[in-house]
Amino acid sequence: MTGTKSGADSARRALDMLFAFTEQKPSASVRELAETLDIPAPSAHRYVAMLRDMGLIEEGKRGRYHLTMRVNALARAARQATPLVDLAEPHMRRLAEQIGEAVLLIRLIGGQPVCFHRVETPSRFRLSFEPGQPLPMLRGASVRLLLGSMSTAERERYLDSALESGAQPPAHGREEFLREVERDRERGWSISNEEIDQGVWAASAAVYEGGQVVAAMSAPCPAFRMDDERRELVIELVRKAAGDLSHTLDPAFTAPGG
Repeated sequence: MTGTKSGADSARRALDMLFAFTEQKPSASVRELAETLDIPAPSAHRYVAMLRDMGLIEEGKRGRYHLTMRVNALARAARQATPLVDLAEPHMRRLAEQIGEAVLLIRLIGGQPVCFHRVETPSRFRLSFEPGQPLPMLRGASVRLLLGSMSTAERERYLDSALESGAQPPAHGREEFLREVERDRERGWSISNEEIDQGVWAASAAVYEGGQVVAAMSAPCPAFRMDDERRELVIELVRKAAGDLSHTLDPAFTAPGG
């Protein structure tokens, strides 16, 4: 029984050592780890050797250790086990409360923009998009962000395919649409004004994971309630909410231009 307890304590100490590495402190010496965990230096050396043999940490410059990419596989497994909607829900709900408008999460599914999730507000203003409902393929702020992760050739093929299938043409023409996609890709956010529904202005921001756009968070608002100050506020809050979700999905996320 004593051996079992000792083994459990060692495993717990090894896990504590892994958690000692943070964004604020991505590397540490054995001495620093011993001080952080309040354990003798020989014990710290033993746990470091164990984690290094497992490929979870490696030695860098000047005897400082850091986590390896193998730890990323654990993070990816955890994210796979947690649906995107569950991770997005608190960020979307906070945004909806801040702006008093509904918030949508939009993804490309089978090449079609789809309203993947929606958070409502007490506002009487109601949208026509239900979760699971396809959105126009070439209209709206979100689709431009979703196409941003495609290559130039892939965007043009998408546009041609959408037009051939009878999709409503882009609001400002083909070439301007492609320029807008590139512009919005670079800045990570987009706006639209009555492109899909009359009387609706919307701000959208890209959600990233692993450097790729995986969704767009959008806040459609009644145009009659929007002035310059409120538009700027909504854009800022949508960008922050999408950035917070991106950081939840990928702790190494850096905002476009950041």
